[in-house]
This record gives sequence, C-alpha cells and structure tokens, in this order.
Amino acid sequence: MKIATLIISILILLDGKGYAQSYGSELSALTAYQEQLLDSAYKYELLKPTFFNLRTAYESRGKEIDDLRNALRLFEMQTALQKQSFEAAISEERKNARKGYWKGFKHGFGSGFPTGFLTGLSVH
Repeated sequence: MKIATLIISILILLDGKGYAQSYGSELSALTAYQEQLLDSAYKYELLKPTFFNLRTAYESRGKEIDDLRNALRLFEMQTALQKQSFEAAISEERKNARKGYWKGFKHGFGSGFPTGFLTGLSVH
C-alpha cells in the first residue's frame, strides 16, 4: 500500500510540473500563432493589388480566348459553306457539260444523217 501511495504522489507532482510547462508553452504557441496571423494578414494586404491585377488579366485573356474561339467557329462555318457552294457549282457545271455533249451529238447526228443520206442518194 505504501508503494502505491508513493507512486500516486509522484505522478501528481510530475503532472503539476507538466501542466505548468504545457500552460506556458500554450501561451507562447498562442502568441506565435497571433504573430503569424498578423504577418499573413499583412502579406495578404500586400498581395491584394497584385491579385486583382492578375485576376483582371486572367479574365481579359479568357474573354480573348472566347472571342478567338467564336471567330474560329465562324471561319470554319464560312469555309464549309464556301466548299459546299463550290462543290455545287462544279457538279452543276459537269451536268451542263454532259448535257451539251449529248445535245451536240443529237444535233450532229440529226443533221448529219439526212445530209449524208441525201448525198448518198444523189451520187447513186
């Protein structure tokens, strides 16, 4: 029993010293935290103008990128429409060229055959 009482009393004494030391370190930690907080607030105030300048530059770059994307879409749409119109014009021209060929063949055959036939009759 005496040993248990001795151990308990030693633990109580050690705990008191530990509490006093931890209380002092808590105060120094609190003051260090407050100083760091003030330093960070000061640094934040110093960085505010730079942040606002960077944010406005970032937003303007974003607007420029959006404008360029819209211009690119418009350009792609214009080139697609131009390509379609050129393809339609070329196909129409090919159709007209084929029609002209057959028209010439029909007229040539239509006028050449009777002329040749009449010439052949007059020779015989």
